[in-house]
Amino acid sequence: MPFKPAEIEASLQGKFGFSPAEGHSSDHRWYELCLPGLQPILTMVSHGKKEIDANIEGKMARQLRVRAPFFRGMIRCTKNRDDYCRQVHEDPYPPFDIRL
Repeated sequence: MPFKPAEIEASLQGKFGFSPAEGHSSDHRWYELCLPGLQPILTMVSHGKKEIDANIEGKMARQLRVRAPFFRGMIRCTKNRDDYCRQVHEDPYPPFDIRL
């Protein structure tokens, strides 16, 4: 089932500790998470109320350095912050040496 932008934002901020990132385009809301030993992780969420389609979901997953099934688990609450931190430290996808 597709997610609404508000659902994604609530999960990123409340459960995973992302905070609003400043200095980016005004047509989307940007969120950032800084974890020890890693470069900042950034993603953007649309201002709209429309559900996020599979294509955008995949792009967001890559921005968060996880695969799409893991991303869906984050939003559905089957993955927690510890799971996410472990995932991006041990097996980021795509790896941090690949620019997005």
